[in-house]
Amino acid sequence: MERAPELARKAGVNPIDYLRKRGFVQDVTDEAGLREAFESGIVTLYNGYDATARSLHAGNLVSIMMISSLQQFGHRPIALAGGGTTMIGDPSGKDEMRQMLTIEAIEANLVGIRAQFDRYLDFEGARFGDNPPALLINNADWLLKLQLIPFLRDIGRHFSVNEMLAAETYRQRLETTGLSFIEFNYRVLQSYDYLHLFREHGCILQTGGSDQWGNITAGVDLIRRADGGKAYGLVVPLITTSDGRKMGKSVSGAMWLDANMLSPFDYYQFWINTTDDDVARFLRMFTFVPDDRI
Repeated sequence: MERAPELARKAGVNPIDYLRKRGFVQDVTDEAGLREAFESGIVTLYNGYDATARSLHAGNLVSIMMISSLQQFGHRPIALAGGGTTMIGDPSGKDEMRQMLTIEAIEANLVGIRAQFDRYLDFEGARFGDNPPALLINNADWLLKLQLIPFLRDIGRHFSVNEMLAAETYRQRLETTGLSFIEFNYRVLQSYDYLHLFREHGCILQTGGSDQWGNITAGVDLIRRADGGKAYGLVVPLITTSDGRKMGKSVSGAMWLDANMLSPFDYYQFWINTTDDDVARFLRMFTFVPDDRI
């Protein structure tokens, strides 16, 4: 059976139309521009994954399946492992500051999640036909080399504190438990990741969950302000089950992709117990089954 992205590509479908039909698109910064970029040649894109645990979970599969689909359309995905940004901690969607992980714990987590990308992305460039090979990069490779004063002068000057404080993530935290200085810098570092990948790899698209919209658009703006470049952002909606549970979670905890953290039986049970109301939607997002087979 041919995969859905392969069939759509053969039919001349624009990747944006495919992603929207499969349920992946909530917002795009410049849809017309991104649509044209997809039609003009190979687009290099990235999605970031902070190493906050030893395994990815079922919720992470949403973005992984999306960038895998884009690779099957002939584009080049970068899976960005957040070895550097994990040391800071993303405040998005958090009521209080994340517990800071040790460097040793982060490195151990990175080992665990790297192997999981191999199941979904082609790092050799041969699995899906003529697609470019995917890249797996650790942002610690450049973030840990930054010098504070040059970074503030070259990058920090492009950010407005007023705009950052107006962001929902920061505003909510300031009104409740407060926001630490280290967390306040997360958006700046994620934006710099995008600028670095734009400069070094020609990356012009960042994807992520809807909670990352502010961070992603900040990166798009930084590329424009710092280099006069054109870049795009695309976010997927928050995926919940029909009974309101966040995707990737169950009553017993996270649906880890690592068999050492969750038994294959329990993982299987999570999917086989999907309610009828969710089956078609989940088949479109979490498999490559063609639409006419769903």
